[in-house]
Amino acid sequence: MHTIIDTIEIERLEAIDREREITMGTPEFQKWCKDMRIGIMYTEREGISNANSMMAQWNNEVDSGLPEWIRRMY
Repeated sequence: MHTIIDTIEIERLEAIDREREITMGTPEFQKWCKDMRIGIMYTEREGISNANSMMAQWNNEVDSGLPEWIRRMY
């Protein structure tokens, strides 16, 4: 099965890459990225904290055999 990329000549792909590099190097493009918050990583830590807490319960609940979050479900 052929994709659209298979039909493009290597020279054209290289030209597209050069155009991309030129565009990305312009102050206007960089300002646009900054204004649109492109490339800024945002991480919500709540999910990570909850997962860590649940995993800790597996290690700390040797007596009951089930972590507290599972016992609350039943």
